[in-house]
Amino acid sequence: MQGGNNNHKTGATKTGARVHASRKPALATMPTNDPVWNRYVDDYLPANGGTFKDYVALFKLARGRQILILNGSVGRRQRYRDLVFAILLNCTRHPPPVLIQDATWEPGSEALAQEFPLLKRWLPRLARLAISALDGPHVRYAVLSTDEVRTFGQVWGVDPERVVFQPFPHTLGTYEGMATTDEGYVFAGGNSMRDYGLLGQALVGTDIPLRAAARWNVPAALVNVQASSTSHDTFMRMMAHSHAVVVPMRRCVRSAGQSTYLNGMALHKPVIVTEAPGVHDYIRHGETGIIVPHDAQQLRAALQHVMDPANADFYRAMGERAQAEVLSRFTEITFRHGLLRHAGLIGEEASLEKATAPAPEMQPQSSSGAPLYATPR
Repeated sequence: MQGGNNNHKTGATKTGARVHASRKPALATMPTNDPVWNRYVDDYLPANGGTFKDYVALFKLARGRQILILNGSVGRRQRYRDLVFAILLNCTRHPPPVLIQDATWEPGSEALAQEFPLLKRWLPRLARLAISALDGPHVRYAVLSTDEVRTFGQVWGVDPERVVFQPFPHTLGTYEGMATTDEGYVFAGGNSMRDYGLLGQALVGTDIPLRAAARWNVPAALVNVQASSTSHDTFMRMMAHSHAVVVPMRRCVRSAGQSTYLNGMALHKPVIVTEAPGVHDYIRHGETGIIVPHDAQQLRAALQHVMDPANADFYRAMGERAQAEVLSRFTEITFRHGLLRHAGLIGEEASLEKATAPAPEMQPQSSSGAPLYATPR
């Protein structure tokens, strides 16, 4: 980790903050090896985040930074660490500028409601109080859809001028370039904001085989459906060997599902996604995927069309276009450089150049070595 010495000289930034001369201008909690990112950002990710010692270290490392880039997708497993830190920063006299990436939140958390059913009616109010406690003119929010750019301010009571759109990347990681086959079934996966009840209705009366990596209590009548929770490796292999990928989304105020349908597209699979926030930001209907209304009959028709051998060439070409688009537009590199632009650290042209500075020392990684946003969405 660079920049840990407290004896650094400081200088003034355009924002008036005091910056340690030998430190990079930004501190983030999302390690990566991208050289452009690492030219501007020091990353900090301890093995045991959310402890008192961790917060003390964060405050020391944040001192004098031009901006902090925090992870809005942390959850109970990480003790909501970045969000708690943002609240603590707001209690200081002069909090530094903060960019919270992946600020895809819902007023009533599904996971918390299932775990604490007695609190379900209070969760929306508690969530809004938490966001109010971390919000301020120094905070900007990077959301994953243009729909949320329009709705985030109203839902959370923040200034909409401080909300920006940053497209999510595919999260194939080491699975990029993996071998794919077509074993003749449709794949569905993920749990966040999914509507498997709708998918079940669409499958009634068909003989379409479907395998789901999800928490889904499948009705007995759907004899061609297999569903269970799986490891991430099994999830990816089931997707890679499918004929097509379907992502049935619930109507909600935030986007979800991007990791699943972008990974499917990157693996050359035709994807079918129901209307939901953000879908049109990533999929061009009829060209790189199929978007259908939240309607069982129309979803059934789309599934039958993709499984019809007469349409194989159409969907093969769609898969090729989808793969090319995802691997050029929705990558970790484009994601990271987009965050740097929103943070005011680079311009449009800088994100396209190759870094010429010496390669920085290895940044700390999460325990799995994967990006923090790499869980199925």
